[in-house]
Amino acid sequence: MKVFSSLFSLFFIIGSTQVSAQPYVQAKEVYYEVPAEEVYNGEGHFKFTGMQPEQIYDENDVYVVPPMAIPARGSSLKAIRQRDKIRCGSNLQVKTYAYYEDGVWTGIDADFCRVFALAILGDNKKIEMVDVRPADVAKALDSDRIDVMLSGTSYSAAMETSREALSAGLLYYDHQILLVSKKLGETNEELHGKKICVSTDTDYYKNFDDYNMRYNMNVKYLTFASLAKAREAFLLKRCDMMTASGLMLYGILRDLPKAKAKIVKTHIAMYPIYAFVQKDNNELRLAIKWILNALFLAEQYGISVKNLPYFATNENPEVRNLLGDNPQLWQNLGLRPKWLRDVITVIGNYADIYDKNIGKDSRYELERREGRLVKDGGTIYPIPFM
Repeated sequence: MKVFSSLFSLFFIIGSTQVSAQPYVQAKEVYYEVPAEEVYNGEGHFKFTGMQPEQIYDENDVYVVPPMAIPARGSSLKAIRQRDKIRCGSNLQVKTYAYYEDGVWTGIDADFCRVFALAILGDNKKIEMVDVRPADVAKALDSDRIDVMLSGTSYSAAMETSREALSAGLLYYDHQILLVSKKLGETNEELHGKKICVSTDTDYYKNFDDYNMRYNMNVKYLTFASLAKAREAFLLKRCDMMTASGLMLYGILRDLPKAKAKIVKTHIAMYPIYAFVQKDNNELRLAIKWILNALFLAEQYGISVKNLPYFATNENPEVRNLLGDNPQLWQNLGLRPKWLRDVITVIGNYADIYDKNIGKDSRYELERREGRLVKDGGTIYPIPFM
């Protein structure tokens, strides 16, 4: 057995509380992850305990000094793995996004969160859905309440330039529409001069004001600081209609008696809904981006649970790489090499997720429109994965 150098005694101090650190190999050197409980004390060292002597040499029997780095913030891939759970932000007041029923999370946000859990952790049950409202997205990410924000967060120049959060990829397209009293008509002429409840904490008010002036509808406004207040006023019949994104309004409608209100699919504005991560977290952004892109690619190739065995032996190199035959490609992103096979088996490709939750196979039957693949007349062109 080799004799340890004096460096070993300088860097490894055995304390009263034993906390093990797990090794991982990068290139030809052996490094150690700093346990979450260990904090840099400003005096030039960490306290490392529980190491096995043979683990501190590389393959050339050269001792490797552990790096003196402060542990990453809570939303890094390493932190997610240490926590063994991914936390997804969702507006849980709107059941079209996600809701808990019979011990299971249901909804499009829940399914996307399960996809991320399978890709990062290998288990679609290791998710935590956290209630976050649109106005609180940046705060929830910066305060480390969530790892990724999903529902109802539209991408805009204001979001980009303010860098309140970092876009991690398109989830779907939503559209601002109307919820009106059942007794009203559905054309602009029939809605002329009516009163609308609208929130001002998003761009719903501005979008509808533009629409109102463009078609000379002469609609009167009751404005509120939040969508919840606007909804409450509509239910109290203080106004004839309200406006918000389609998924928001369908979520409100599902809790109302059928005789009270109806959806009017008037196209007021388009909302590209994105996943967002903390503004400095490029590692997680890249992982989420390529996970979502892989779902679109799986749809484009027609990979489903029924034909997965065929594609698993396909000669197309992109398909083989997508499904993990070259493990290094996904490992470079910090993901499990064959995660997509598990997702296709348990959840499905992008079309399966969309159609089941909000599309043609759901109670909402929202058309994908711009959210379809280019080959189907939409705007989505998946990035090649080689």
